[in-house]
Amino acid sequence: MEPEHPGCEAAVAFCAEAWHRHRARCALEANLSRAGVAEEEFWVHYHSWVAAMQGEYPAALLERVKTYARAGGTVLDIGAGAGAFAIPLAAMSRRVTAVEPSPAQVAQLTAAIERAHVANIDIVESTWEDTDIEAPGSHDLILAVHSFQMDDIAAALRKMCAAASHCVLLIHTAGHSLSALSRELFDIEPGPDYMYLHQVLLGLGYDPKVEFVNYSYNIPLEMQLDILRYNPGLDDSQCAALRDHLVSRGSTVVRDGTLWLNRSYRDALIAVTAGNKS
Repeated sequence: MEPEHPGCEAAVAFCAEAWHRHRARCALEANLSRAGVAEEEFWVHYHSWVAAMQGEYPAALLERVKTYARAGGTVLDIGAGAGAFAIPLAAMSRRVTAVEPSPAQVAQLTAAIERAHVANIDIVESTWEDTDIEAPGSHDLILAVHSFQMDDIAAALRKMCAAASHCVLLIHTAGHSLSALSRELFDIEPGPDYMYLHQVLLGLGYDPKVEFVNYSYNIPLEMQLDILRYNPGLDDSQCAALRDHLVSRGSTVVRDGTLWLNRSYRDALIAVTAGNKS
């Protein structure tokens, strides 16, 4: 897709550098590095964490994503993970290309495709930066859901827009129920939110539309604390303090002897659609 209006390279450079600096402080890789954990170790556990969640993820987001996909069209899913979006979208698409760099996630995705008896998903085991695009506009929908582990965000978004013929759909955080609490208790800054992506797209000359989806889920409290030991890297004393705080404020429930945490999320869906003029 071509930009709708002239871009501003100075604005793009400013926002992209701000994204890079923010990620260097508190994005996933920075948090894992401080915790002394290899990134792939995080992804090895990721599927089991998501599988344990009970609630509205990914259904709340998936229903909105489907409205941007063209029946019989092609989809490129960046950071496809274990196929939470790629597999359902394959049912309405001619072809889905799933780009996923993590070997652990690729193994989960391959197994999920086999279980679902899906024949129209191609897996590309690569980062988005290293993925070859067949031709400009080669996919109707380019989708990226919480998969922005990219230092050069401007180049990554340019590449997405070039690869799309109809729509680029980005889904990224607009806040969650633990972000303010982590800052209050431990002075932990959350990672960069959706505004960076929105501003870079504006600078590139596109006219991104933003909508928000709120959803919630429950997860065993000890499993949530285990996740937080990786990202943002809480130590045992911080986990104990957070556990006490969550229980005392009524954020947990007991089910069959297990303590579950109630989580709420707000995600931004940023859409660039061909023909949108500002």
